[in-house]
Order: sequence, then C-alpha cells, then structure tokens
Amino acid sequence: MLFNVETDTGSRLTGYVVPDSFSGRPRITVRWGGTGLLTLEASESRQALVAAGRHATGQCGFTVDETHIRGLENIADLELFDADTGILIYRRRPPGTLVDLNIFRLETHLLPLWRLDDSLNYKFKYWYKGIDRHGRETSTQLFCLNNCISSYASGRLLYKNYEFYLVKGLMTVALLRDPYDELAERLLVLNMAREDGEQLLGARDALIFEETIAFVAELQTFEEDELRRLFRRLPNSVIAALSNPLVRQLTASTPDEMPNLGSIATALDALSSFTIVGLRSNTGHFLAAIADLIGIDAAALPMLDEFPRVSELGERLRKIGLIECFLEKDLELYHQTATAFAKIGTHARVAIGSKP
Repeated sequence: MLFNVETDTGSRLTGYVVPDSFSGRPRITVRWGGTGLLTLEASESRQALVAAGRHATGQCGFTVDETHIRGLENIADLELFDADTGILIYRRRPPGTLVDLNIFRLETHLLPLWRLDDSLNYKFKYWYKGIDRHGRETSTQLFCLNNCISSYASGRLLYKNYEFYLVKGLMTVALLRDPYDELAERLLVLNMAREDGEQLLGARDALIFEETIAFVAELQTFEEDELRRLFRRLPNSVIAALSNPLVRQLTASTPDEMPNLGSIATALDALSSFTIVGLRSNTGHFLAAIADLIGIDAAALPMLDEFPRVSELGERLRKIGLIECFLEKDLELYHQTATAFAKIGTHARVAIGSKP
C-alpha cells in the first residue's frame, strides 16, 4: 500500500491512498477531538498512478475540507487512517507536544517490545509499530513521507533491504539480547503459536516458522532432557529457521539467507551506524539513552526486565552443546558488543563506534 498527504493548508487536506488491490477504491477514516468520526471514499483521479501501472483507474486521491468537518482549520488533533487496514496516513498534534526527530527502532525480538513503542506515541506526528507486518511496499512508504520531521517506527525488518533509507536522516536504535535468552523466548512463543500463529506472529512469520511451530508444539515441560530430545531430531530446515537470527537480520536480504564468513564484520558495521544500541541485560542504560535523545524523563518509559521463565529456559539451553553450533555467529556478535559495553560502562552509542 502507498499513501501520502500532499498538502495541509489548515482548512484543506489533500492526499492519496493506493490500496494493495489493483482496482480497489480506498476509503479514509478521519478522527478528531476524541469523538469525531468520518469515513469517505477516495474520489479524485491520479492518472500518474495509472501510467505507472500502480492502479487500474487511478481513483485514489482524496480531499478533506470544511465541507466535511466544520472548523477543520482549528482542529489540532486530527488523524487520518486507511479504513481497510487501519494504517495511519496522517495526523496533526497540538503545537509544542512533538519532537523533531525521525527514529526507527530495529526490532530484534520475535516477541516485540511494543510497550516501549506505545509509551512514545504521543511525542511524534507519525507513529507506527510492527511495520514488518504490513509488507515491504508499505514499510518502505513509511520512510518516504512528504516533509516528515517527526516520526517513530519499529519493526523486525531485514536491515540490508532498508539501509538506503535508514542512513539518510533517520536515527536507528536497537536493543540486543543474549542469543540463548532470545532462543528461549522464541521457543516459548512458537509453542503458544500452534493454535493461532498468524495472530501472535503476523502472517509473514507464521508462514516462515510454520514447520518450526509444528515441532516446538511437542514441548510440554521445557526441561533439559525434553529439550535435548527435541534438538537431536530437528531437521536442518528447522535448525536453519532458528539459527543466528540477529546476524541474519543485520546482513541478509531474504529470510532464508544464511550468514557468510564476513557476516560478523558486516553486522558490526551496520550496528556502528546506529544512534543507540543497548543490551537487554542492562535496559536502564538503553532507556536512559532513548529518553535523553527524545528529551523526556526515563521514568516515563516502561521497564524491559527479562521474564524469569525466559531466563530459566535460557540457562537450560546453554547446557546443550548442539545449540552453540547454530547460534555461533550471534554469540560472537553479542560477545563483541557486550565486551564493548563493559569497557565503556554505558550504552553503545559510543561503545561500538557509532555516531556521537
């Protein structure tokens, strides 16, 4: 899906929404003042969309003005959404409440840290979480909005596919986790996904992990003996789906691409361009760095302490030698990053050589 608001003169907004359906006619939902609600169909032609082969009729443009909403020019809390997907198209926020920063949080956890994203919603004009669940075209569009100077987005994207946009004007932040603990949480999440994987993981990951979910569903106690039996019988395809997720996320172009000999160096180079990198084992430093960047009190951000069940399962996984083999590159990357943290004693905006 493509979208943009082209003009906002106060009393008149114009824009377009190109739906995923080639011939579909988009609908826009407008909300304001906490109680106002309006839905309208796009009724204006954009022939450039037809010429580019993006839409059959080009009838994707819309206008919202005083004929739709009386006093539009004076409404400071206006929001426009695509009615079918719920994706935010545009919004106004009261003057003085926003920060002029464009931030992207690279999600490195299978179970996303959406509580952190939710706590920052009010500080940005554009705000999106879990953009990886919307598909590549929509995710890319979020980095190409007109005159965007206040935006926040998060998503478990393949960094290499979006690097062009992320290194040009966006501040990228990420929280890294001990690979054994991340695998532990993935096993717990995938075990729960056997009943409704798409709702829990999103359509893309439900498909990617479909075979893995079938095997992990057998786990009942998560005790060491049961885990050893499971990992001894896992096929290579499932091992591949669980192996080195962080290094692959930072270096691969496709979900099934495996790391190569230079992947550690490539991953470290990518992290060095981030504005802030933190460790899940010391979220206080990470949250303090985020708060300092945005200009808010760190106490306003939710704590991201590790779940006890995840930590306990992570300890069991460390005792299983086979697992080290398919987490080898993630373990090396995490070790180098954690070593840098230990030397600096603070968040890794400086520790791994990123921009000051």
